[in-house]
Amino acid sequence: MKKIFFAFALFAVAASATAQDKIVRKARELKDEVQNMMANQERNEKETMQMNQKLAQCMEMVEPTLTSPETKKELANAWDIKAQLHSFIFSPLLDNAINKQPTDTAQLAQNIYACLDAMEKCYKATQQLGLKGEKDPYTMPNKLRVVQFRPYVAFCGQMFFQNQQFEKAKDAFIRWMDYPQTYTILGADAEALSQDEQTTQIAYFTCLAAYFAKDYATLSKYMPQARKYTQEKEQVNQLYLTSIIEQGDTVAWLKAAKEVVLDDPDANDAVAQNVLAYYLQMSDYDNAGSFVDELLTLDADSKIGNYAKGIVLMNAHKYVDAVKYFDKTIEIDPAYSDAYFNAGVCYSNHGYDINESLSGKKMTTEQFKAAVKPVREAYKNAEPYFLKVKELEPDNPHKWASRLATVYYILEDKAKQAEYEKLAGY
Repeated sequence: MKKIFFAFALFAVAASATAQDKIVRKARELKDEVQNMMANQERNEKETMQMNQKLAQCMEMVEPTLTSPETKKELANAWDIKAQLHSFIFSPLLDNAINKQPTDTAQLAQNIYACLDAMEKCYKATQQLGLKGEKDPYTMPNKLRVVQFRPYVAFCGQMFFQNQQFEKAKDAFIRWMDYPQTYTILGADAEALSQDEQTTQIAYFTCLAAYFAKDYATLSKYMPQARKYTQEKEQVNQLYLTSIIEQGDTVAWLKAAKEVVLDDPDANDAVAQNVLAYYLQMSDYDNAGSFVDELLTLDADSKIGNYAKGIVLMNAHKYVDAVKYFDKTIEIDPAYSDAYFNAGVCYSNHGYDINESLSGKKMTTEQFKAAVKPVREAYKNAEPYFLKVKELEPDNPHKWASRLATVYYILEDKAKQAEYEKLAGY
């Protein structure tokens, strides 16, 4: 009796599986019918409504078969039908978006993603079923579609970003970046997609969307690839450093900033100055000096390297030595106003220090004249540097007027002293 019962049970399962497979085959027929209706570009409103109804009916029919353990031989067929149905839905939406017509971006993305995922599951079903060669009508056309549809994913990311839907934009760009690993149907073609020349650009977009979404973990993950995007290198580095600062990690910022500078010192002179300013603000003169020496080791003719060396020496009150590096900076970039300014300040400070050293000393008139001569020479040396700053920045008298007024006071040129004091607002 038990043997008869079990035999009956097996027969019931087989019958059920046959029923599920039969539903899939019917869904395929309905899908083909919808596809033929879509091909008719001259269909009227009623026909379009009928087409949409059949599409929804087909989707409703095939959906349960995808997860039913009773779907056997037609599982790959079921996933292929689902993929094509989603492509029927997103195609007109994509056309609208490309033609700048009103488009539901969320629906567009949802159906593109669903289509891609269904093709991947179809591929896995073919492997599970052992379908090969002529018995596998799905993998080759679906593989071509998966390759073809990748730009659509990036397009969705761009649309979400433009709409300031940064979470959705980030997710779309991540899907594009992870495409070669996600879709195993690509096989050997996955490596070629990994080397796509757009990879570094989309990595930057991923980081940008992640930044606005405040998802710093995602930003950190894709930043190494984004930093290879040379067309927007300055913006990428700015994003990189800003995101670290916003997380309040000064140590990580300092490390990253040095990395950025040492990668291309003169292209990142503003970052180099920030690193230097940080060290000097912390009175960390040893690391400031080491940082500058690294820059000059990379390139003895580096503009920012020489300028930074001048700043370090200037802060160590080694004014005459500092001027040598500011002069080298000026030789490299004759329009570098800050180098002229700091060279002038160095000579002024050198003269001031000499003058201070004379305070309280008893000297004859002749001795005093001889002693102040180096003071006058130092300020005389400062004069052409401040005049050059005036030439380069005529609209910024606050930067040079008071300095020149002091120079002419020391040089006892009262007319020029008065002229520059007036410009300084005295």
